[in-house]
Amino acid sequence: MNCKTCENTLRSDFTYCPSCGAKIIKNRLTLKNIWQDLSFQVFNLDNTLLKTFRHLFAKPDVVIESFISGARKKYMNPVSYFAIAITLSGLMFYILRDWYHINLTENNLNQTNAPNMEFIFDYQGLLSYLLMPVYALMTWVLFLDIKKLNFTEHLVANAYTTAQMSFVQVVVSIPLFGFFNINYQNFNWLFLLFSVSFQFYAFKKLHKVGFFSIVLRAIAYLVMFAFVMLGIGVLILIIGLLTGTMNLEDFRPK
Repeated sequence: MNCKTCENTLRSDFTYCPSCGAKIIKNRLTLKNIWQDLSFQVFNLDNTLLKTFRHLFAKPDVVIESFISGARKKYMNPVSYFAIAITLSGLMFYILRDWYHINLTENNLNQTNAPNMEFIFDYQGLLSYLLMPVYALMTWVLFLDIKKLNFTEHLVANAYTTAQMSFVQVVVSIPLFGFFNINYQNFNWLFLLFSVSFQFYAFKKLHKVGFFSIVLRAIAYLVMFAFVMLGIGVLILIIGLLTGTMNLEDFRPK
């Protein structure tokens, strides 16, 4: 008998290939064994996805430092974890917009005839990937005095913490907006504060800094984040004006 993955010769009593580690499948493909494999890989409490999710809340420093130090089988790698989270976020925004018919850009003031900006959410996945190096640069600068993590390691830490909050947002938002009439912008600002709090809780454990030190760094991060969002808003406005999808008349007060 040969391994279907690497063609290595196997003994008949092997359940895993000693050469490549692939599981030896002896049964014909049926719905039953597909479900068994799926339930083991995805829903088993010991699999790396759920383990990573649980431990990022309890001991985020251990998860992040494990990957950085080279122990990369214990938890899901940050790229895969981030990719799954962003994919689910895209599904969440689709449900909020197309199923729940929620205006994601509506504010409480309603003082302008500003055009609908919800098309931005069509590109939220791409924006998330593009902004990740910016977030990493911000935290790298804020902890430059400690010099524990380099820029790439800050990328890893930010990928884990951002993905974790994306998972939480999906789990909370879909039932919350399904049952209650809530302004998305209000929820978004509150969730931003919660996300930054979790992010700097993780960095506090990573860098072993005091409470007031981490609070000051978190406030500085929020200020930097505001400037980044302002810059993105200006860039979107310029692109909109140049392409004709926006007009300055749209922003005149009612």
